Amino acid sequence: MAGDIIYADLHIPGASSSSRPPQQSQHLSSPACPRWHHIAVGVGWAGNIVLTIAVIALGVWGKTECSSCLEDFQSRLKTILCEPHHGSLADGSGCKLCPRDWQLHGDKCYWLSKERKAWTRSRDSCSRKSSRMLVIQNQEEMDFIQDVIRGESYVWIGLKVTLWQGTWTWVDGSPLDPARFSVSSPAEGNRCGLLKGTQIKSDICGSELKWICQKEAAMI
Repeated sequence: MAGDIIYADLHIPGASSSSRPPQQSQHLSSPACPRWHHIAVGVGWAGNIVLTIAVIALGVWGKTECSSCLEDFQSRLKTILCEPHHGSLADGSGCKLCPRDWQLHGDKCYWLSKERKAWTRSRDSCSRKSSRMLVIQNQEEMDFIQDVIRGESYVWIGLKVTLWQGTWTWVDGSPLDPARFSVSSPAEGNRCGLLKGTQIKSDICGSELKWICQKEAAMI
């Protein structure tokens, strides 16, 4: 049968539309957060708050305890170191103390060196002791210094000629008051002040002499 067209139905196994796997959803939904996760987060926040409160409470308690211990220590220290006034130490009263080998007078402590150095090195030695060379404020202090120097012939004090001004100046920057104290030598050249008894004299700053330091007394 030439010229006849034959139609045939082809059945391919597995090609049925009903047998094709369904397409996956383009958007997958996130799994729900489990309940225990919310509980754990809540417990964590609560723990942080409790810890913060505990740290603050410990800080306040520690400060109170430290203050109490310090007061007790100061009270014991006064009993051991402070001289009683009229047989007892009044509440709230204190006393002034100086380091070992220093002498107390008023609000200050004084120290006389055992060795001899030039003026500049003497000044530096006082600085290393958290003090300064002696600055004499008045005659009453001058009189007390006689007990400190113990008859030493010459002792450096904190007085020096400033080259740019040509005047006698104390190490604290204040000028020498000529109405209160005077220096036998003129304010010229490389000259530094020293004590000879109750008189202020001068010498070349390179000369090696003993010296006096002073500092504020400690109050307890």
